[in-house]
Order: sequence, then C-alpha cells, then structure tokens
Amino acid sequence: MKNITAVKITAPVRRYNRIDGWRGYSVPACAIVGASDTGSSYDSPCPSKDVVKELARFGHEVLHPLGIKYRTRYGNSSNVFCAKKWLVVKKEFFNTAACAALKWLEEHRSDTHFIHDANLEVNDHGNV
Repeated sequence: MKNITAVKITAPVRRYNRIDGWRGYSVPACAIVGASDTGSSYDSPCPSKDVVKELARFGHEVLHPLGIKYRTRYGNSSNVFCAKKWLVVKKEFFNTAACAALKWLEEHRSDTHFIHDANLEVNDHGNV
C-alpha cells in the first residue's frame, strides 16, 4: 500500500461505483466509508445492527479522535434488498478523514466484515 500519511485529496466529488454494465450505485461527494445494509431479517447477510456497530466503531476510533464530526447518509444499491449507508464529513475535513480511513481499513481487514472505503483511490502522486 502506498504511503497515505500526507495524501492530498484532489476533489471530494460524487462518485459512481460501476459493478458491471447494468449495475452500480452512487457514492456521496464527501463520503469516507460505507457499508451495505440488508435489513434485520434473521437471514440477512449484512444485518442492520452489525452494520451500524461497525460504522460507529470507525467513527469512534478514527473520526472522533481527530475532532471530525460526521453524518450517516443513506443510498441505494443495485440490489432491491440492500441499501447503502455512508459516513460523510464536511468538505474541509475530507482529506484528513480519507487518509485516516484508508489506513484504518487496511489495519482492520481481519476484524471488520461490512465496512469499506467510499471509492477512495490514491493516484500515482499520492493523492486520493
């Protein structure tokens, strides 16, 4: 993984995650992380309560210590049984939060199940 400690975000713009030629979903402009939520049914692969816990964990372990406030935004996915939940920050904190998110997600791959980055990409210049 590239060094992302001093990443400069080029533009926190709305993004589109294209799954294939038919499917995809929009990512809010200042979203840092997200997760799929398939409701609270007993057989739900992404249960709401677990998704909320994981997103809250990220907020408490990453954003709160940095003094960054966030909101939860909701969106659609290409699956009618699945919604997307996003943690969104103010534009002026996007760079700091994005760098911290990529680092935290890399460190916690083995102990998280639902959370993922919000289509954040580091380019060849070290920018997200």
